[in-house]
Amino acid sequence: MSNKTQMYIVRSLVLTNWLCSQGYQILKVEDSEKNSKFKVFLFEDTRQLRDSVSRYLSQKEV
Repeated sequence: MSNKTQMYIVRSLVLTNWLCSQGYQILKVEDSEKNSKFKVFLFEDTRQLRDSVSRYLSQKEV
């Protein structure tokens, strides 16, 4: 039985850059299924990553 890494998909380049500046690494970049002109960025889905995304989004709203 293999454990697959759960991925968190980010479609925003600004959020991707912010996550990278916080020390998170992009695991994979793929073409968006919705529009192949765009890319999606895949990160390991962890509680810490989700907390960081929530923190980013709450700061953006201010």
